[in-house]
Amino acid sequence: MVIDQIFAREYFPSEDPIGKRINMGLIGGLAEIVGVVGHVKHWGLGDTAHQNLQSEYYMPLAQLPDQVLPLVAGGIGMVVRTSGNPDAFIGAIRNASTQFDSKQVVYDFTPMEKIVSNSIATQRFTMTLLGIFSGLALILSAVGIYGVISYLVGQRTHEIGVRVALGAQQNDILGMVLGEGMRVALVGVAIGIGAALGLTRLMTKMVFGVRTADPITFVGVAILLTLVAVAACYIPARIAMRVDPIVALRHE
Repeated sequence: MVIDQIFAREYFPSEDPIGKRINMGLIGGLAEIVGVVGHVKHWGLGDTAHQNLQSEYYMPLAQLPDQVLPLVAGGIGMVVRTSGNPDAFIGAIRNASTQFDSKQVVYDFTPMEKIVSNSIATQRFTMTLLGIFSGLALILSAVGIYGVISYLVGQRTHEIGVRVALGAQQNDILGMVLGEGMRVALVGVAIGIGAALGLTRLMTKMVFGVRTADPITFVGVAILLTLVAVAACYIPARIAMRVDPIVALRHE
């Protein structure tokens, strides 16, 4: 038999399992361990270390005694490697099985990509919902920034008029409004990234093939949020640029 790394760590923590024999109980007799392989997540990519069934072993089907074969006959699965579209080989696989044994029935053809995809369906649904709510939060934050900056510009109309009357240029007003808005936005982005770094460990079991603390993702999100903040501040800033100093000085 061949055991996996978890089996070896669980039952042979401080010794070499190669050559050891295990009583197989129902199968009967002793099986010698001839190799150790990596752990396979048979129940999908969403398998976690806290599941009860973790240790695994492998034996050739030909070694099973005849009285045990009826117990496993209904649970046999075959993996076929193809060089093209798997669906195109279904007929050939059926023909090969029929030639070997006409009583055998081959069914439930499923591409490996679909098996892997189905195994993380729950995680994909969760991440889709999270993405939708994140998009809504981004839109609400942009609207909120726009509303706050517009309100502040309205409150400072008199001040802006004085600045223009004293010689301030439109670019000066634009830079002032954008600068003040962006300072607050950048502080928010920094706080958000710090909080995200602390909470990413909660998403470890929901992502596969990528790190939760991926630097490219964090940099990209920070740039996106900054651009959204710039866009939200730009419209009020443009309005402030067009303030007529005469009207502004009469604003009070």
